[in-house]
Amino acid sequence: MFKRVLPPIALAATLWACGDSGGAGRLQDADRFVALELDTIYEIGLNEDEHFFGRVTSIGFDASGYLHVLDTDAHEVTSWDGDGRMIRRFGARGDGPGEFRTPWGAYVFRNGTVAVLDVGHRALVTFDPVGEHVGNIRLARPVPGNSAVTLAGLQLVGPHDPWMTSGNTRDNERPVYRFSLENDSLRSELLFVAWRSTEDNVSFVPSLRHAALPDGRIVVADSAVGYRIDIISTEGTIDGTLERPAAPWPVTEEVMEAERERLIAEILDERGLAQAMEEIQAAMGIRFRNEVDFPRFQENSRAHVEERRFAGHIPVIDRLRADWDGRIWVVRSDATGGGDGPIDLITADGGYLGSWLPGDLGLPAAFGPDGLMAYRRTDDLEQASVLVVRLVSIAPA
Repeated sequence: MFKRVLPPIALAATLWACGDSGGAGRLQDADRFVALELDTIYEIGLNEDEHFFGRVTSIGFDASGYLHVLDTDAHEVTSWDGDGRMIRRFGARGDGPGEFRTPWGAYVFRNGTVAVLDVGHRALVTFDPVGEHVGNIRLARPVPGNSAVTLAGLQLVGPHDPWMTSGNTRDNERPVYRFSLENDSLRSELLFVAWRSTEDNVSFVPSLRHAALPDGRIVVADSAVGYRIDIISTEGTIDGTLERPAAPWPVTEEVMEAERERLIAEILDERGLAQAMEEIQAAMGIRFRNEVDFPRFQENSRAHVEERRFAGHIPVIDRLRADWDGRIWVVRSDATGGGDGPIDLITADGGYLGSWLPGDLGLPAAFGPDGLMAYRRTDDLEQASVLVVRLVSIAPA
């Protein structure tokens, strides 16, 4: 393993703001850029003698700083200590105890429990902190999806998975549930109702973005265009709202063409299409009668892409997450419709810590204790790896 310090990222910046300069509710208006000092801890998946990953779908830290990685190609979870040494691996392809048929994602809880969402078995396959199979929790509607985030205890929060849950919600409503793993059952309760667009097959219609704060509250962005983040209490009521006067980017002809090219590239990825088809069949509990004719499917899909409709503006907030220290990381969209704009670091009480231009790194895929952050990476040969760094400091750029 190696360890080095990444130099602070040099940015063209104006003034420096820290703490609660914006006040509760209304955040600082002007961007004030910061640099993050990041200490590289380890990177795994680069050395065939140590370990190669197939398809890294989910990663997460527990309270000990151990990293747990779900590889859906290998049908297994690997666990890594603070120095990047593999300490255990568990799971396999099959129908036996602790085995997966179609793993879709994994939830890592702070006590080290790992629950793998296996849509093939329609169950959460659970493992204790030392990787021993505990049991399979049969999924009852509503079913949590991959966007669900973990809470203290063995709890999740998120919207139901649309492929595995049929609901009778009214237009423009997206119910969000708190799920609890209890022995051999999954209990759900409605926590709050977010906004949902009723437009289908329209690019740049906002999706629900949410994250869990350390105290159990949820931060939610579901605005069509504005910079608005609601803070949801543990009882499901709005505890406050964070806003910035950020204007959305217009959807131009150039933006539309870039989006079409991205969608066509996905259509041409036969391996990815085959995986998606398998997961959809497993989630819906059906099997296609005949093999999928991929060339014909691609041709028909390309025609649908050319007829794609678009919203008038790009949503300001592309993604958000919260770290273990309660900081909210908000990724703003750029002018092309991607999530490559600045990342705002804010606090739930209205503090604006600054904005970061992350370069190659972007938003971490997982946060852990003591400033740990993990990134999923893929090289030019499509080889997957996971980079783990530690946030040392936030300083003026």
